[in-house]
Amino acid sequence: MSSVTIERVETVPLEASLDEPFGYAQEWVTTRTALLVRIEASDGTVGWGECWGPIAGTRETVERLFAPHLEGQSPDAVERLSEDLHDRGRAAYQSIVPLPALSGVDLALWDLAGKLAGVPVSRLLGGARRDAVRAYATGHYFRHDADLDEQYADIAAEAEANAGALGAVKAKIGLQLLGYGPEEDVELVRRIRQAVGDDVTLMVDANYAYDAGTARTVGRGLEELDVYWFEEPVPPEDVAGYAALRDALDVRIAGGECHTPWEFRHLFERGGLDVAQPDVCNVGGLTAARRVAAMAREFGVPVVPHVWGTPVAIAASLHLVATLPGRPWLEFDRSANPLREELAGTPVTPDADGRLAVPDGPGLGVEIDPAALDRYRID
Repeated sequence: MSSVTIERVETVPLEASLDEPFGYAQEWVTTRTALLVRIEASDGTVGWGECWGPIAGTRETVERLFAPHLEGQSPDAVERLSEDLHDRGRAAYQSIVPLPALSGVDLALWDLAGKLAGVPVSRLLGGARRDAVRAYATGHYFRHDADLDEQYADIAAEAEANAGALGAVKAKIGLQLLGYGPEEDVELVRRIRQAVGDDVTLMVDANYAYDAGTARTVGRGLEELDVYWFEEPVPPEDVAGYAALRDALDVRIAGGECHTPWEFRHLFERGGLDVAQPDVCNVGGLTAARRVAAMAREFGVPVVPHVWGTPVAIAASLHLVATLPGRPWLEFDRSANPLREELAGTPVTPDADGRLAVPDGPGLGVEIDPAALDRYRID
């Protein structure tokens, strides 16, 4: 492996139109996009990664800032390379580290390293504890051009179907997008609970729709509905709000998809989280996510990664979860996404017991379909 070098680093921007927009607290989603990172070694082996967020800016950071540093280097020291890129990004941006760009490169490096070694990434991360992970269904987004009663009925019906498939669901609240308030949010969760029944695990995600006082009121309503966790109740920077809500409420407080590794440290030290949710495509890749998981273990906080991407993101998250102690969940997006459905040669789907298999092939274990890349690639 030492004779192999990194020959080329490039990005692959993808976009898929949706038949109907869907919404959450902060915005309407009209297309599904992804920025993949492709790293090719001198022997022709290819590693794939995925970046969170907009294509613009992240694409240029990968290709113009990170790629020149990587090309010609040995791909076997993934963590050192990732740390070098972290420092390079900080020196370039000063006020931030471009973690979404770093994440995509880091994931591609792990995939490449696993393929060159002929082993799954989970083995490189220390070894898998399980070969499958229980999944919960994300979806249940707001409908476009539907009145409140239609929102309630349609979302509850979707949750009931997903509960039948996976046994656990996560609802979206934050109907402020449609001009409603926290009372309607709690009522939406009540309708979902009635539809799925008392035995189904029900999580709730506010996508930081509230200030701390409003979140406290909503949280008390969620407690009465036996909600398992209350996710992103306040803006990511409100560490004090997270801690105050955890002190005030019995429902678990979850969050982390928008947080950096050092922000996780602040949250853990302030006692702000019951469930930590790093996103491997946003936190700095698997290198950073496994360090967050180690921090979380110090503070007795379970890790359930946020996942909302293509099969590359799903597979990377599965490899991380495979190494974690306890009985971790994996978030599985059930909303419309042609990229998730078509990008891999074999679609990623839960089994009849609502579990997702951890890929056992080399690297991330995902085979990208070239025809799907051509179909959805944009300039």
